[in-house]
Amino acid sequence: MKAFFILITCCSLLGSCKKQYSCQCSTTIEEAGYYPYTVSSNEPLKTKTTKRRAEQICSHSEKQLHKNTLDYKDGAETITTSCAVK
Repeated sequence: MKAFFILITCCSLLGSCKKQYSCQCSTTIEEAGYYPYTVSSNEPLKTKTTKRRAEQICSHSEKQLHKNTLDYKDGAETITTSCAVK
């Protein structure tokens, strides 16, 4: 009986460690005389992704999204990109 209780406790602890993380990003483009334009996305990550790895993925996504958006910049626009683990 004691072994059964330990087994149930271990399984419940391991099951509670799994968490579905996602990377939520938004890019805002601002230019004088125009309303700011914001685009948001929320990408779910794999179930087995740890929180530390999810933060690394979001950091890389933020840098890449910002770089990709700068390719379309043609004037005095201000572009800001931010990503966070949710």
